[in-house]
Amino acid sequence: LRQHETVIPSELPLIQEVTTTLREWSTIWRQLYIQDHREMFRNVRHMIYDLIEWRSQILSGTLPQDELKELKKKVTAKIDYGNRILDLDLVVRDDDGNILDPDQTSTISLFRAHETTSKQVEERLLEEKSQKQNLDISREAKFAATPSFALFVNLKNVVCKIGEDAEVLMSLYDPLESKFISENYLVRWSSSGLPKDIDKLHNLRAVFTDLGSSKDRKREKISFVCQIVRVGRMEQRENNTRKLTSGLRRPFGVAVMDITDIINGKVDDEDKQHFIPFQPVAGENDFLQTVINKVIAAKEVNHKGQGLWVTLKLLPGDIHQIRKEFPHLVDRTTAVARKMGFPEIIMPGDVRNDIYVTLVQGDFDKGNKTTAKNVEVTVSVYDEDGKKLENVIFPGAGDEALSEYKSVIYYQVKQPRWFETIKVCLIHKPSVLLILDLSGAFSTFHLLCSVLHRLFSLQCGDIIYHTEFFSYLVFYFRK
Repeated sequence: LRQHETVIPSELPLIQEVTTTLREWSTIWRQLYIQDHREMFRNVRHMIYDLIEWRSQILSGTLPQDELKELKKKVTAKIDYGNRILDLDLVVRDDDGNILDPDQTSTISLFRAHETTSKQVEERLLEEKSQKQNLDISREAKFAATPSFALFVNLKNVVCKIGEDAEVLMSLYDPLESKFISENYLVRWSSSGLPKDIDKLHNLRAVFTDLGSSKDRKREKISFVCQIVRVGRMEQRENNTRKLTSGLRRPFGVAVMDITDIINGKVDDEDKQHFIPFQPVAGENDFLQTVINKVIAAKEVNHKGQGLWVTLKLLPGDIHQIRKEFPHLVDRTTAVARKMGFPEIIMPGDVRNDIYVTLVQGDFDKGNKTTAKNVEVTVSVYDEDGKKLENVIFPGAGDEALSEYKSVIYYQVKQPRWFETIKVCLIHKPSVLLILDLSGAFSTFHLLCSVLHRLFSLQCGDIIYHTEFFSYLVFYFRK
């Protein structure tokens, strides 16, 4: 006679069920990741983590009987709920949560137990749907009650073949008015594909503040714009046999994302990583502002896998309230990019003594040359005594103050158009207090603009052009 062995597991039946469920869900979880079903992927992840935690608590053997009984109910309810939303078979149980054996249970008892379990799962689904709706209503009411809000941005990665160091400038943009409405958030990116400040790796966060509920949330369209400026040689294809100029700011490309639904509160998912496709400039004399408008007008961008990864979240309140209520997102290391202009309500103690200067465009004569110049404008600030003010120019939030700012260089362009904005921040002292007299002139400080023709090689030297050598240079000023 052949002897048969009966294997009796040492684990509790519920532990066996949890282990089997985790194996089944993990396979589905992987498929959800591959198919990019983000919301369901996160839901299954939370359920798997809960089951793993509860399984370890049961296996520890340290729980009192009453707590163990309640935990078993939570486990079985979670398994039944997960199987329902994943369209898996419903497990029929008795009142204690044990799986019914169909060989030892009558058909009528199985049917009634199935009805009871199914009803409990449906009630759980309705309860979660109601909680989500109440959360959305509560969130919308919170935004309606506050006069200001902010947009939190976390830059995850920049996937672009730049080849040199670069500046990534992010800002909010109104495409209908064709103007930027916020300061830049500036991240300096190295040629190795990492932030130049390695301490900021995985911590490239900024919050765009002072946005108004009555105006900015009612804009018909609003875009999140990233401009990438290459910092290096005049042309990347130059050979290295000559001593070449370096540190030149050259246009590289832009990435644009429509965030109207996020600003309006229709989309709210701080864990979702948004891919913003990158559009390179057609030629290195292609204006960045023109490329921005082209990308906004285009339906899609041939990005070839290049772009930026960011997470976005709308936060209610001013910067002080946000730091208090969202410390896990916004702390003292988070860059603060303010709106170019005053918020709808100016809070006590909010003292600003800034002026925004936008270098718009210029018209430069070729002189006796056959080609136009490679124009670079350097901006610096001097007081009425002719002393240069140090560290008062801010090209963007998250970056250090500069004593002089250098514009982007467009190759051989007679009428360059920059639309580059910097912030001049003056200390609130009588000696440097910003005063605008009736004639429109600044009575206590001056902007000095040096215009240079930049060449390929250092052996040739750069040519400085004074004001009599060009037709005009246009600036916008905003207090």
